[in-house]
Amino acid sequence: MTTMPFILVFIFGVLVGIAELVSRHSDYRFRALATAPSLGYLFLNGLLSVFALIVIDYLRPQWLGYTFDAGGALIKQPETIWLVLTAGFGAAAFFRSSLFKIKTQDGEISVGPAIIIDILLDVIDEAVDRVIGNRRLKDMTEVMQNVDFVKASKSLPTLCFASLRRLSPEVQRQFALQLKELVDDPNMNGKVRALSLGLAIMNLTGKAILLEAVHQLGDDIRA
Repeated sequence: MTTMPFILVFIFGVLVGIAELVSRHSDYRFRALATAPSLGYLFLNGLLSVFALIVIDYLRPQWLGYTFDAGGALIKQPETIWLVLTAGFGAAAFFRSSLFKIKTQDGEISVGPAIIIDILLDVIDEAVDRVIGNRRLKDMTEVMQNVDFVKASKSLPTLCFASLRRLSPEVQRQFALQLKELVDDPNMNGKVRALSLGLAIMNLTGKAILLEAVHQLGDDIRA
């Protein structure tokens, strides 16, 4: 086998990893991908797909390379194509599968190959959060500059959430609980409340929507 199938399989594995990381860090997608933990995870995904290709190429299952034509007859296809597709996406499905799940106080634990990926993703999420957390605070300080928490606590989230059509009621209820904690805490000053409000909104809507909403409301929410 030439090196091209291995390169393609590695790329497929990396793409699967990119899709996972982007979905988990939607507010700073590109910055999250550029961190060292994320790059290591993407490289690992590529290697797992290459390993799957080696195993499938060695075993050569009988079904490999067969498909049906328009008339329903079984026909033979080039095996290399099926090797690449099966290894590239089959490895992702296998290493993310679980035989069953156990409920614990900290949540559900997958028992099976998925436990390895779950542990890696948890470690990577924590590392990425530390890396981009500093960026979040800097951006939020600029966006929420001179914003008054009391004035913005109702109008700002209302405007931001109204711009989204797919924000679930459950997510909005969770946000309402966060907002209530900010309002009821007597020991938190106004600046910290405003920054925390902005971070809570940005986690759901992204920076661009929050920035535009602050701009649109203008002096109505500023101190």
